[in-house]
Amino acid sequence: MRISVRLGLTFAVTLVAIGVISGIATALREFELETAALASRAEANLRGQPGLQYFIYQSDRAKLEQALAQFLSSDSGTTAQVFNGLGELLASATRAGANRHEPDSFTGVRRSMMTLDGGIRFFDAGTGAPLRLSLWQALGNSHAPIYQTLPVLTKVNTGAAGLTATDFTVAITGDSANASQRVIGYVHILSDPAVLIEKSLAAGLRVMLFHLLLAMLGGLLAWLIARRVTRPLRELALMADAVAAGEINEPIKVGGGEELEDITRLFNGVIEGIRDSKKVHEIDKRLLSLKVQERSSQLSESSQALDKAMEEANKTRDQLEQVANYDDLTKLPNRHLLTEQLGLLLKLNQRHGHTLALLFVDLDDFKRVYDSLGMGAGDKLLVEVSKRITRTVRDSDSVGYLTDGKTGIDVARLGGDEFTIILNQLDSADSAAVVAGRLIDNLTAPLTIAGHKLSLHPSVGIAIAPTDGKDVESLLKAASTAKYHAKQDGSETRYRFYRSNMGHQGAERLRLESDLRTALEQGGLSLAYQPQIDTNSGSVIGAEALLRWEHPQLGQIPPAKFVNLAEKAGLMEQLGDWVLVEACRQVRRFNDEGVKLGKVAINVSALQFSMAFVEKVNATLAKSGIEAHQLELGLSEAIMSSNETETVGALKALRDSGVYLSVDDFGTGYSPLHYLSQYPLDELKIDRSFLLEADRTDTGAKLVVAILSLARSLGLKALATGVETEAQFHFLTANGANLIQGYLFSEPVSAEALKPMLAPWHFVDQVQQLSATAPE
Repeated sequence: MRISVRLGLTFAVTLVAIGVISGIATALREFELETAALASRAEANLRGQPGLQYFIYQSDRAKLEQALAQFLSSDSGTTAQVFNGLGELLASATRAGANRHEPDSFTGVRRSMMTLDGGIRFFDAGTGAPLRLSLWQALGNSHAPIYQTLPVLTKVNTGAAGLTATDFTVAITGDSANASQRVIGYVHILSDPAVLIEKSLAAGLRVMLFHLLLAMLGGLLAWLIARRVTRPLRELALMADAVAAGEINEPIKVGGGEELEDITRLFNGVIEGIRDSKKVHEIDKRLLSLKVQERSSQLSESSQALDKAMEEANKTRDQLEQVANYDDLTKLPNRHLLTEQLGLLLKLNQRHGHTLALLFVDLDDFKRVYDSLGMGAGDKLLVEVSKRITRTVRDSDSVGYLTDGKTGIDVARLGGDEFTIILNQLDSADSAAVVAGRLIDNLTAPLTIAGHKLSLHPSVGIAIAPTDGKDVESLLKAASTAKYHAKQDGSETRYRFYRSNMGHQGAERLRLESDLRTALEQGGLSLAYQPQIDTNSGSVIGAEALLRWEHPQLGQIPPAKFVNLAEKAGLMEQLGDWVLVEACRQVRRFNDEGVKLGKVAINVSALQFSMAFVEKVNATLAKSGIEAHQLELGLSEAIMSSNETETVGALKALRDSGVYLSVDDFGTGYSPLHYLSQYPLDELKIDRSFLLEADRTDTGAKLVVAILSLARSLGLKALATGVETEAQFHFLTANGANLIQGYLFSEPVSAEALKPMLAPWHFVDQVQQLSATAPE
C-alpha cells in the first residue's frame, strides 16, 4: 500500500471517531433543548389562557377540553388533563394520531412535590421509580410518557360562592399586585419521548454525517499532500518525453537531491538551444497579437457601451409605459390604458358584429375597512381583491384581449375601490351574468387582512356593447349607473344589467351633488346640538354638533345620505372644515352671552385627518378666541391606531394643543387596543349598537360593563351615546356610567333651544324621576 494512501486513511479514521463522539454529544444536547422547549411552550400556553381559571372553577368540561387542545399543538404532545385543586380529574384531551399512553394518577405524578411546584416528571417503565429525564433514560423507557405538571394560579378567593367571569377578569386586569396567589387546579401534559428521541438522534446523525464528509475530504487532502512529496521523480520522467518532443523552452527546476539537480542541468542545456531558435519568431508573433488584442478591445468597449445605452433606453421606456398605463398598487391597467385600448376593441367588435360586456365592480364596505384598519390595510385589501378578480376572469371563456394578444385589459382599476372587467365576443348577455355571479361568490369569500377576518359586499353593474353604448365614455357611464342601482337595491344577486330608465336616477344624484356644493358655498347647512348629561348633577357637560341639510325642494336630507354623497364627491374635507369653524363660532357666541357650555364635540373623518387639519384646528381656535378644552374631537379608531408618520405627528400635535380628545364609536372597528396607551385620551364613546345588544343578551351587557371597567382602569371618561329607554338608563347608572347622550333626555336641537338646557342642574328633576323608577 502506498504511503499517500496510508496517510489519507489514518486521517479519515481519526475524523470519523471525532464525528461519532460529537454526534452523541449533539444528540444529548438536542434532547435537553427539546425538553426545555417543551416546558416553555406549556407555560406559555398556560399564561395565554387566563380564562382557564374560571373554567376550572365552573368545572366546564367543554370549555376545558377546548383549552386543553392548545397544549397539544406540538407533535410530541399526546394527552392533556386538567384537575381541580383537590386532584380530581375535570377534563382530558388527546391529540388525534398520537401514540396512546395510559396516564398515571394525579398523586402518582405529583408525589413528593409541593402545592405550588410544577415541572417535568419521568418514571421507570417497569418499577415506576422517578428518573432524571435524559436521552439515555428515554431510550431505555421510550414507552413511558413524559409528564409536565403545572399549577393554575388565581388571585380570586375561590372559597367564595357565586363567582362570575367578571370576578376573574377583574382579578387579572385590575390593580391587584399585592393579592395572594391560590392554586385553583393543575394541568398535566403527557408527551411522547419517542418524538424527542427521534429529533435528538436525527440531530446527532447530521453531525456524524458532516464529520464523515469532512473525513473523506481530509483523507483526500492527505493523499494529495503525500503525492506531492513523490511528484519530482514522476515529473522528471514526463519532462524527458516533453524535451524530446520539443515542448519545453524554459529552464526546468526540480528539487529532491543532487542527483535530480544534475539531470535537470542536462535537460536545461537542451532547452536553451531550442529557446534561442524560437525567440525571434515569438517576438513577431507577440507584436501581432498585441495589435489584434488592442483592436478587439476597442470594438468590444464600443459594443458594450452601445448595449448599455440601449438597455437603459428600453428600461426607461418600460418604466414610463408602466407609470402611464398601469396602477402602481395593483399592477392592473389604469383608466388611461383601459380607455385607449377599449376604444380599439369596440371598433373591432363593431366591424365584425361581436358583442362585448363591461362589468363595473365596486366594494360597498371598503370605506369601513379603510376607516377601521387604516390606509395600509386598505391597500392590502385592494391587492387581494385585484387578484381574486383576475383569477375569476382568467377562468372565464372570453376576456378582453386585442387581436395582437399583447395588451391585456380584461381587468383594470379605475381608482379607489372601483374595477372594470371586459368580457369579449359573448354569445349572449347571460354569459356576463354567469361571470358576474362567479365573481361575486369569489369576492364574498372571507379573507384575512392585518389579522382580521373580513367579508366583502361587492356590487356589479353590467353594460352591453353596442346596445348600451358604442364608445368608451357611454359604456362606462352605463355600467357605473347599473352598479349604483345594484348597490341601492340590496338584492342577493348584487349585480344589475343597465336599463335605459336608470339614467334618470343617475342625473338626480348628480343634481343632488351639485345642490350640496351650492349649500356648502351659500350657507345652506346648519348644526344641531344634542346635549351630554352628567346624571350625578343633572347638568349638561357638553353637546355634540350634528350636521343638518335642509334642501329647498326636498326638505330635510338624512345625514347618512348626503355624507355618503360627499365622500364620493370628494367634499368631506370641506364639510369637516365648515363644521369645525361653525361649532367654534357658536361656542364663542355662548361665551359672549355668558352661557356656559363645557365643550362642543365634532366628529373627524379619517379622510380629512392630517397635519394640515391640526393647523386648521389651531387657527380656528385662535380666531374664535375659545379655550382649547372647549373643543372635543371625536376620532375614529382608524386614526388612533394608524402608524403612518403624518398621522402620528398630527395626534401628538393635538395632544400638545390641549384639545379634548375622544374615541368615537369605541370597539366597533378592527383596530388593536394598544393605541389607548400611546396617546393621552380623555374619553371613550360607547356606541348605540352596544346598548341595543346589552338589551338583548347577557354577553352584550357584559361587554358594556367591560368597556366601562377598561375606561376606569385607564383613567378615561366613558360617554354612552344613543340612550333612548329607561331600561338603558338604569343599566348604565347601575354600572357606574354617569355620562349619557340620547333621545331619552333630548333630541338634537338648535343652538337657541340648547341655551336654556345649559342652566345648572337643568335635567336634575328628570334624573331623579328616572332613578326613582329603578327596579329593585
